[in-house]
Amino acid sequence: MIVLLKINQRFLLCFIVSFLFSFSSTTVFAANEDVFMHQSTVIPDKQSVENVIVIGGDATIYGTVREAIVIFNGDLTVKKSAKIEGIILVIGGSIHQEPGAHVTDNVLSLAFDNATKNSLFIASITLLGIWLVRIACSLLLFILSPLTVYLLKHRIDPFVAYVYRSPIQLLTIGFIGSLLVIALSILLSITMIGIPFVILLLLLVLLFFIVGLAAVSIRMGEWLPKSTERPATIKAATGAGLVIAGINLPLFGGILLLCQIWISLGMMTVWIWEKISKKKQMAS
Repeated sequence: MIVLLKINQRFLLCFIVSFLFSFSSTTVFAANEDVFMHQSTVIPDKQSVENVIVIGGDATIYGTVREAIVIFNGDLTVKKSAKIEGIILVIGGSIHQEPGAHVTDNVLSLAFDNATKNSLFIASITLLGIWLVRIACSLLLFILSPLTVYLLKHRIDPFVAYVYRSPIQLLTIGFIGSLLVIALSILLSITMIGIPFVILLLLLVLLFFIVGLAAVSIRMGEWLPKSTERPATIKAATGAGLVIAGINLPLFGGILLLCQIWISLGMMTVWIWEKISKKKQMAS
């Protein structure tokens, strides 16, 4: 673990130093120190240096490098008389080593061939797509929360009361309900006939989530100063902003999203159960 930590620290140091010197003029330090070049470089036989960093050129090593070799956009040639005791990092080039050269095992080469460029392009597009989808979903939820409150008007009040009354109970019921939804979806998806019912079930869960988010957003909006003077739609908008900001946080956001889903499922489960119980009482 200590060795890996030292290696990572050296790589980081090489990246920082290389980046800084990419904006400076070509400089060669005294022998037995460091070499920073913007052109092809040769370390002669019997010469010993600490680090060799070359940007936009090739490096040929005959002598000794005690710490690190970093090459950007160039090739590294290691002659048989060379002795490299530190790390080797070549980005945008290749490594050529003659038999008999003493080279460390810490070697990393990143050649930007067509396959690598295509992979980086696909990865960049994927990350950008995920980022855009997250922004679109966040904006949609931010709009849907006050819109739901506006459409439901006072019919949203019972759900807000559930959040006030027993959020832990809603979490528990929602967690159990989510397990039932998953199990039922798996059973229904076994046959082609059940797939439409799975889609309807997921749409119902999504509807529950939107209503639950609106209720929680009102509750969050009421924590702000002078909340009693604001209409419910404004409370829902401000509260939704807080909830969505929390959902977008790394790691913690996923947990918060799960809690919101469970609260929404628990809220709707309790509401449906109370409706059924009232109908039974009226029938009896």
